Amino acid sequence: MTRRRRHLSAAVLAVVVALATGCADRPDTALRPDPPAITYAPPKQPFRDATLHVDVDTAAARWQARNGADWLDPITDRPQARWVNDPRDVPPAGELAARARQRAELPVLVAYWIPNRGCANSREGAPDAQAYQDYIGKLIAALGGARSVVVMEPDAIAADCFDAARAQLLTDATKRLAAAGHAVYLDAGHSRWRSTGETAERLLASGITYAEGFAVNVSNRQSTEDSYRWGRELSDLVGDREFVIDTSRNGAGPPPDEPGRDDEWCNPERQALGEAPRPVTDRPGLAALLWIKAPGESDGVCGGEKTYLFTPTQARTLIADAPWLSAADRAAARAARPTPVVDQE
Repeated sequence: MTRRRRHLSAAVLAVVVALATGCADRPDTALRPDPPAITYAPPKQPFRDATLHVDVDTAAARWQARNGADWLDPITDRPQARWVNDPRDVPPAGELAARARQRAELPVLVAYWIPNRGCANSREGAPDAQAYQDYIGKLIAALGGARSVVVMEPDAIAADCFDAARAQLLTDATKRLAAAGHAVYLDAGHSRWRSTGETAERLLASGITYAEGFAVNVSNRQSTEDSYRWGRELSDLVGDREFVIDTSRNGAGPPPDEPGRDDEWCNPERQALGEAPRPVTDRPGLAALLWIKAPGESDGVCGGEKTYLFTPTQARTLIADAPWLSAADRAAARAARPTPVVDQE
């Protein structure tokens, strides 16, 4: 997962275009025993001895300040990623990175503007490849000398609309960010989506040789243990690159898969904060546990919510049911009666 040195051969890229979905529950050794002879750039290991930056300008923090909601401290006092959803978010991201640099802390950003982001041709994301390349250039300029972790494009690689053009865009963006000194983690999806063999092929096509590693479970609720197992298996197929796991709301594990429903994942009743963000040194291959998805952010118009933005009712559930928090923190959240006021951004 780093940067320089060589693009994929045409043969590997051709394989990517015709990928077949496999079972994510069974070890997939499609690239063994003779994986492609690919050179990876030396790792930066950004999380080693790092202090993660706490963003004080999150939607949760703003709602807390307006409403005097101390019960939100378990979320607002901890590091979480800043999403850069379009060019308007670039200048504030640069300001955050500058603040982190002044404090000798490590910021985590999420680049999320790939063209056709939702695979529905609904104009989500950048309008075209050139606009996306310009966005990446502006992000690099805004970050300047503030070395950052950048999680690249959640869902873009695992998505049904992944193709050679998207892979090339991701490769170019990853290469440029890495060359500027940033540690890039390509989003790989989660353990119940695609097989590790198929995901490895897609990562190889998307610039994993230039990246620091990959991200697992972004915005999902698969358990940390299952995510770690899957991540280790995947790392073995892509040069032993390190990975990070999003634990922002996986404390209760995935919602039950109910027959005849496909909305169980959308603001489920049973959910909780996962382990607190931190660098990890005691699990081979795992660089950090992160809160990449903003805790308290709604999945959409479902589960009693009417927004995709922060909602205190979601945050309350995450805190109240988190088994690792203190009894006092959980009790304070349960006692709260937040009005469902949405932070307008």
